[in-house]
Amino acid sequence: MPQRKHENQVIARKGETSHRIRPMLLALVLVLSLSSTLAIAFAQTQTYTFVEKWGSFGTSNGQFNHPYGVAVDNKGNVYVADTYNHRIQKFSSNGAFLTSWGGYGVGDGQFNYSMGVKVDNSGNVYVADACNNRIQKFTSEGAFISKFGTKGSGDGQLCYPYDMTIDSSGNIYVSDSGNHRIQEFANSGIFIRRWGSFGAADGQFNYPHGITLDGLGNVYVADYYNHRVQKFTSDGIYITKWGTPGTGNGQFSTTKGVALDNQGNVFVADYWNNRIQEFTNTGQFIGTWGTKGTGNGEFSTPKGIAIDQSGAIYVADTSNNRIQKFIVESPSANLGNINDTSSIPKLTIQSTILYTVCFISCIVTIPIVAAKLLSTAK
Repeated sequence: MPQRKHENQVIARKGETSHRIRPMLLALVLVLSLSSTLAIAFAQTQTYTFVEKWGSFGTSNGQFNHPYGVAVDNKGNVYVADTYNHRIQKFSSNGAFLTSWGGYGVGDGQFNYSMGVKVDNSGNVYVADACNNRIQKFTSEGAFISKFGTKGSGDGQLCYPYDMTIDSSGNIYVSDSGNHRIQEFANSGIFIRRWGSFGAADGQFNYPHGITLDGLGNVYVADYYNHRVQKFTSDGIYITKWGTPGTGNGQFSTTKGVALDNQGNVFVADYWNNRIQEFTNTGQFIGTWGTKGTGNGEFSTPKGIAIDQSGAIYVADTSNNRIQKFIVESPSANLGNINDTSSIPKLTIQSTILYTVCFISCIVTIPIVAAKLLSTAK
């Protein structure tokens, strides 16, 4: 009997120890998880530095009337869809005017609201001629090559095409906005496939606008009135989505342009929030910049966005009738510009303070919890 009583006391003490250790183990796991999450978040903190701008309201060379789309070729030249002037303008990477083409009309090389503009690997320029319900293709100097599309809802027909993107094989994916779908065409304009319908479910759209591709051929679509970005395989199979209506990080007030950098990060023109947001290719929020205004780094309804091979970002600042150019830097790379508010957004400063405080808390907490566990175990 004394032996059994002793065994029961030992078991009870072990049970008490187990109950004491269990919450502390949970606390340690939570602290370690928090520190890992913060390390990832801190590594993704970015600064977005204003470089230059060009453009003003008007019809002369280098002036704009609501520029929508922007694209960059592999030589660094910048093409702008000068939408209400019904033309395309070409610039050097620092905004020097080079040439333009177009004009209002229905003939080859004319436009009825030039919306999206993209450039393929060979330097050919594609334009979403929205109200003519067609896509037009040009040389880099503006010579007309070909066109496809007529108004309608059948396969290969278009209704207010907003944007397009071209894959490495020359196939063209079109945001057939008025038909709430994506259509894929061969470079000759022959219809290949389509996906999407009106709605808010996965794979449905409410006026798809900006569209782009990653290096694996996945398709990213700015689903405008659904306030989100959707990601698909190259043949239209739904993969994921992100975004809800709002003003918080990762939320949108309608989505317009979308572009990817060389690392696969996704940049989205958050239209009515007057900002650009950056995400991983799975939709994890990285950073943001911009507020409503006319100053450097401020926007008024930004639409198009393009990224060159060096990582420079060009934004069609539509209602300010200009193009703005930015570069992305790590926080340490920009300490020399600490007094330049256009190069260090408030979000980055606040995030850095938050991450630093939490990181210090983790460093202090982990040894205390570990020591307590060891003493309890004894």
